[in-house]
Amino acid sequence: MQHFVFATSIIYCTLLTQTAELQAKPVPTNPTNPTFKKPTPKKVANIGQIQFIRPILPPGNAPGGRRTGGGRRDSCPDVNPKLTALVPVTEAADSVTNVWSLTSAEHPTFWFYLPYTKSSKYPTEFILQDSDGESIHQTEISLPEKPGIISVSIPNSATPLVIGQQYRWFLKVYCSQQKKSLPIYVEGVINRVNLSAIATQQLRIATPQQQITIYAKNGMWFQALTTLGELRRKNPQDATLQATWNNLLAEINLIEIAEKPLISNKP
Repeated sequence: MQHFVFATSIIYCTLLTQTAELQAKPVPTNPTNPTFKKPTPKKVANIGQIQFIRPILPPGNAPGGRRTGGGRRDSCPDVNPKLTALVPVTEAADSVTNVWSLTSAEHPTFWFYLPYTKSSKYPTEFILQDSDGESIHQTEISLPEKPGIISVSIPNSATPLVIGQQYRWFLKVYCSQQKKSLPIYVEGVINRVNLSAIATQQLRIATPQQQITIYAKNGMWFQALTTLGELRRKNPQDATLQATWNNLLAEINLIEIAEKPLISNKP
């Protein structure tokens, strides 16, 4: 009898131990698959880690262009960094550098680093041409008090960019007040396209910070940079926006420009 009670106690204790172990194990998330394991949640990328997805260069003649000013024939003083357009470049198979980007905006904004200042009195102009070479917008640019990054917006009064059309832009600096010498300049091409329906819907409900990511993922360089640049102007001490700015310009190999001051558009 004592042996029976002892054996029964052992069995009872074993059952209690197994029950406790089963209760300690997590219940499978998927009842139809008992071996299913819930994936480890991925960390959400910081906005400073934004990624720009480069669009594919369209077929046809290479747009060419130049992102950095300089050359043997201009009369401008040698500076470093040089006059620079804040745009991506695409290296073609034939080693041609193409300065080309997309926008979905009717009146986009362009960004440049200007190493020359107001005291130089160098005449400076921005020109936007259609595919026939006709100027649709031309304006004189006031040089800043100190070297820095400026923006040039196409005004709403100007002819809007047409979807599917290609336009060529120039920023020219004449290093003689009478424009007698050849200018130092940058140039490139901008294409206006439609955003996808999904991206358009996402933008409607997105915060400005989220809009930067949406534009960048859809290859809309000008709008991504403009949205971020305007946020930085409003919040110059925001370290997160500065980190995002640095990251976005590093995506197109312009990290040396990222730390340059952002010049206000206010006179």
